[in-house]
Amino acid sequence: MALTMKKFARVAAIGALGVAAVVVALYLLIAIGGGHSATSGIDATQGVLLWLGAGIPAAAIIAVHVTYARQLLRYASEHRSESPD
Repeated sequence: MALTMKKFARVAAIGALGVAAVVVALYLLIAIGGGHSATSGIDATQGVLLWLGAGIPAAAIIAVHVTYARQLLRYASEHRSESPD
């Protein structure tokens, strides 16, 4: 019995979207917690660099996982009518 992707495509897509959601939450935590305020030890320039430095990799991770989830969902919908092997 060969392991096929047909059974697990939808679950894998949900997992990929879950990773994207967690990355969004972590970025928001970094952006809110690391922002410039009157009592913080970070100035406005360093705050912008922090947001960019955390935002660019986060955006890349989110984009890749959402794209992969869309491909998996398309694969699952195309192969839904096929009988399992």
